[in-house]
Amino acid sequence: MNLSHVLAIIKKDIDIELRQKYAIGGTFLFAITSAYIIYKSFGELKAMEWNILVWVIVLYAGLNAIVKSFIQEKKETYLYYYSLFGPLEVIVAKLIYNYLFTLFLSFSVIGVFSVLLGNPIKDVSLFMKALFLGALGISSVFTFVSSVSGSSSSSSTMMSILSLPLVLPSVLIMERTTAVAMRLINDSEIYEDLVILGGIDLLLIGMIVLIFPGLWKE
Repeated sequence: MNLSHVLAIIKKDIDIELRQKYAIGGTFLFAITSAYIIYKSFGELKAMEWNILVWVIVLYAGLNAIVKSFIQEKKETYLYYYSLFGPLEVIVAKLIYNYLFTLFLSFSVIGVFSVLLGNPIKDVSLFMKALFLGALGISSVFTFVSSVSGSSSSSSTMMSILSLPLVLPSVLIMERTTAVAMRLINDSEIYEDLVILGGIDLLLIGMIVLIFPGLWKE
């Protein structure tokens, strides 16, 4: 795997996003508008509601954004990539880019919620660990399903069917861990949950790396 090729693909995706500002702008507008509507509707939220709504918004905003990772590419573009890059370089670049995007989206939503609805986080260190591991799981699932959907004639249907059930374990563990970080629940084995969350991430990444070369050849 050539690191310069990976960086070139990441740079290409960033350039596309910057040129198509409406796409990334629409994603963040959805997230911010959702937070503002919640603020105007409820005025204030309990910590548990704050925790749940943050991850629901991140989940659906991330789904709408990452779905286009492969679906937006034309078949001619795939052929061009095939002549320049290996499958491992392509999927690693997509994973890194979508992970960074998910992190940026998460911090944006949390920032807006903190300004409008307050910040109930008590253990910032634990919250950040859950955020970084959970974002990796979410972005990995959406990247994998997007790559599968890109080779299917019913892309949007495939994305809806496959993505949410696959991402559910990571989201549930992340939500539980961040709830502990807010002192909403007590869990003496919370760091075991972080290990499980990291294990799920590694399992997802390993599955993607093994399966994607076969999809790439098609």
